[in-house]
Amino acid sequence: MKFTKLLLSAALLMGFAACNNDGDESAQVAEGYLTFEVSASQDVENITRAQITIDEATGGYTVPAAADFTITILNEEGYQAWTGKIGEWDPIATPLKVGTYTVTAVYDNGRTGFDKPVFASEKVAFTIVGAQETAVKIPVTLQNAIIRFTYSDMFLKYYSFDKVTVTSGTTPIEFAKGETKGAFIDATDFNIATTFTSQSGKSVAFNKDYRAQAASCYTVAFDASNIGGIGTITITLNDEVTTVDMGEIELNE
Repeated sequence: MKFTKLLLSAALLMGFAACNNDGDESAQVAEGYLTFEVSASQDVENITRAQITIDEATGGYTVPAAADFTITILNEEGYQAWTGKIGEWDPIATPLKVGTYTVTAVYDNGRTGFDKPVFASEKVAFTIVGAQETAVKIPVTLQNAIIRFTYSDMFLKYYSFDKVTVTSGTTPIEFAKGETKGAFIDATDFNIATTFTSQSGKSVAFNKDYRAQAASCYTVAFDASNIGGIGTITITLNDEVTTVDMGEIELNE
C-alpha cells in the first residue's frame, strides 16, 4: 500500500510598489510576505487490492493539521531565514527579502509506535520577486511505514497467544491478542515474534525478519488449518507466506 502525497500549498504574497511623498512610484519594495494553506489526502493505494485510507489502516489516525508541521526556510546562502511551526508563522511580522529560498516541512511524532508517524518533504525552491504573487506547493510524504494484523476465525478458535511483538530498529511494539489497529514502524528491517499454543498445549515460537519501505502498509494475516490431523498456521505478509507446523494435534470442537 502506498500513501499518496500530502500537499502543503503556500501562497507567496510578494512586495508591492510604494509611493513617495510627491506621489511618484518608487522602486519596488525589497520584501515579500509568505502565507501557508494545507490540503491533505488520506488515501492509501493498496499494492494488491483496493484503496484504503490512513484512518482505516491505523484504526483511526488522521493526517496532522497544517499548523503542526515545522517548516524551515533557508536563503540562497544556506542561512536559516526562519523555522518553526506553521501555526506560529506570522507573514506580516516576518517579511522575506527578495531573493531565492528553499523550504522544507516535517512532522515527527516519534517514528515507532501507535499514532507515531513522520511526514517530511524534500527541499522546495522558490523565489520572492517584488510586486508579484507566487504559489509554492510542498509535497510531504510518510517517511515510516504501517504494520497491522488480521486473524481468521479458525486461527482464533484453535490457537492462543498472549501478544505479538514487532521490533523496529531497537524499539519493540506489543500488539495484544486480537489487536487490529495499525502501528507506525521505521522504514527498515523489522522483526515479528510470538508464541503459538494449540488446544493440546503444544507451543511453537515464531520469529522472522522482514523489511519495510517508507509510505507502505504491511498487513500480516494469521490463519490456520487442520488437514489429516496436522495443525498448520500460516502467516501472510502481503504476498509472502510462512507456514508454522504445529504437528499432530486434535482440534476440539
